[in-house]
Amino acid sequence: MNLFIFGDSIGQGIVQNTVSQRYEILKLNLQKLLGLSQSVSYTNFSMLGSTIARGLSTIEKHADKLSENDLVLLEFGGNDCNFPWKEVANAPEMEHKPKTSLESFVKTYQSAVGKIQKSGAKPILMNLPPLIAKRFLNWVSAGINAENITKFLGDAEMIYRWQELYSLAVVKLAKMLSVPLIDIRSEFLCRQDMLDLLGSDGMHPTRKGYELIAKTVYDQLAFLSPGVLSCFSG
Repeated sequence: MNLFIFGDSIGQGIVQNTVSQRYEILKLNLQKLLGLSQSVSYTNFSMLGSTIARGLSTIEKHADKLSENDLVLLEFGGNDCNFPWKEVANAPEMEHKPKTSLESFVKTYQSAVGKIQKSGAKPILMNLPPLIAKRFLNWVSAGINAENITKFLGDAEMIYRWQELYSLAVVKLAKMLSVPLIDIRSEFLCRQDMLDLLGSDGMHPTRKGYELIAKTVYDQLAFLSPGVLSCFSG
């Protein structure tokens, strides 16, 4: 069996360096964290900045690698819901659209799932970790007019609610298509130390956050798809 991951920077394991504040790929032994046996091939096609449209294109490019019994974990939405913040800061009274409209996000995601199913592989969706609105707005408004961004949003917490719409869309899509869902969002929200699980940009997990994601993927995948337990060493 093969395990494939298609996603954005969170699927890729991007984390903020606490000193330089620059992004880097966190070096984690996912084979070990996910409890994968050495006989399972693990391939990650996630890319920084990827939207669901780019993800679909990547899936189509590598569709010939997918086959029956393979598992394909999909993690998208964080970039799709993002706005052009510099344009927003310059003209908060104007209408601004996210990278991917919610309607287009759902339709394209559905196409991605269909492409995977056509190959015989089994798609598994993952919803989004929550944002910390204050940190996120401080990050995206650095060097531009933060007040105008808040004016456009209506209130600072709107960015949390907007991102949650995309996460909920993934949950609804999984239910509609009868495919498994890994709910990482709930695992973050119930934690009293959630502020330690996300970096200073308010959106990318810390090492501790990624370890929680890996544990959640293992635990929930075993619960949702008992048949794949033979593929895990634990």
